[in-house]
Amino acid sequence: MDPAKIPLRDIHLPAPISWWPPATGWWVGAGLLILATTMALLVFYRHRRRRIQRAALNELAGIETRYREHVDTHRLARELSRLARRTSLALDPTRGSAAATGAEWRGHLDGLNALGSTDEIIKTALTRAPYRPDEALDGDALLAAFRPWLASLRTVRRLSK
Repeated sequence: MDPAKIPLRDIHLPAPISWWPPATGWWVGAGLLILATTMALLVFYRHRRRRIQRAALNELAGIETRYREHVDTHRLARELSRLARRTSLALDPTRGSAAATGAEWRGHLDGLNALGSTDEIIKTALTRAPYRPDEALDGDALLAAFRPWLASLRTVRRLSK
């Protein structure tokens, strides 16, 4: 066989390595980065919510101590209303709860509660009692209902109007 007649081709280099799709290690690294970022955000928001709740529960303890001294349900309702509004403003990034009154405020209280609905004694104490000195309230029952409600609050993304 004559070597000049054999159909040989010149040396070919392989095609350059493409940047896409990345190697498996890059996919794993990207997945871990996304997972770590998500976990850090979850921990941050949970810590923030618990910090707000701890501060609110500490203030509630002070309100309860003052109530035991003065036994004035109207003053108790005003102080709890202030505490609920400040806590709501801290938990609600839309700041829509600052001016809410009446039925809108009652709906906002239900929206904050992780359990779904708020006790009627709390709604009455926070919507009517601060503005009506003669409103009949049971201070001990109100405090007994308010503490679990305050502990069950959640951070809201957006409340419907």
